[in-house]
Amino acid sequence: MALSSVPDRPDQLDRSLLPFPGWNAFTEGHWLAAGQGRLAVQRCSRCGAHRWPPNPACYHCTSMEWDWADLPGTGTVYSYTWVDEPPQGVMAVLGTYNITIVELDGVEGEPVRMMGRVVDIEKDDLVCGLRVNVDFEPIDAEIARPVWRAAR
Repeated sequence: MALSSVPDRPDQLDRSLLPFPGWNAFTEGHWLAAGQGRLAVQRCSRCGAHRWPPNPACYHCTSMEWDWADLPGTGTVYSYTWVDEPPQGVMAVLGTYNITIVELDGVEGEPVRMMGRVVDIEKDDLVCGLRVNVDFEPIDAEIARPVWRAAR
């Protein structure tokens, strides 16, 4: 499939053409967990606060000690926008898509919000307050990208 062509159906999308996610010591556990079908975020070992995006220090108590915690993989659409004119290059394969902020369930501390896409949804059906479940798009044999689907 040429980069400039847009598939007729989402299942025809060659996800290997999309950019590889940011990978470093602070994100590795998240991507590996996603590859196993788990949604993991950092959790402070001292105060228990969950956090996203990953970083070295807790926003609540400044501890540098943390680990990965699995979350239930459910949440609520907090905000979203639609990209009607996708950028040129590799992202053009998505055609029209959304960028969505999901407030995650099952966290301690301040609300944790994660950016992603809600897939298999029409424009009129994506609204703030919509309940969503995580799903995973494989990137390679080890890692996956979390995406969201409307809860049924």
